[in-house]
Amino acid sequence: AASINHPNTVYVYGTEEIEGAPVITMEIVDGGTLQERVIARGPLPVSEAVDAILQIIAGLEAAHAVGILHRDIKPSNIVITARGQLKGLDFGLAKIAQAGDLDGPDAQTQERLTEAGSILGTPGFMSPEQLRGKTIDARSDIFSLGVTLYECATGIHAFERGTPLEVSLRVVADTPPPPSELN
Repeated sequence: AASINHPNTVYVYGTEEIEGAPVITMEIVDGGTLQERVIARGPLPVSEAVDAILQIIAGLEAAHAVGILHRDIKPSNIVITARGQLKGLDFGLAKIAQAGDLDGPDAQTQERLTEAGSILGTPGFMSPEQLRGKTIDARSDIFSLGVTLYECATGIHAFERGTPLEVSLRVVADTPPPPSELN
């Protein structure tokens, strides 16, 4: 993630391991999250929701261009600066797109973060492929961004009702109501 240098992502200074736990050092950004904004003021006006998502798309394009998948896009991982700029943050679950690019200590950390049978991320924002443990690519982040846009436009999460298993099953099998029915 430290290789991403884009105004719509927080700058990651570096990573290390402290007492066996992976740690990311990143820029401090004053401001609240997109989730806090939607909770406090309700659904965003359409133009504001679209602008927010376009800003995050720009940051994700920069990440994808260097082979990084975020894997945890959601409103609580998007911060709004005092100037109104949006920045994607929390690259704690980010993954290099091609496993062959991993070597050395980072490979060991990546293996621990992606053990077979484990679910890492927020089920209601994960793509069906990610929930099924399938190979993912940029489309998984795009799915998560779509769920984020849905929440920004409606004030309601598309799938988040019930236990994590119930939410996961909804993501895989259900289609949420069209946003126009809710806002």
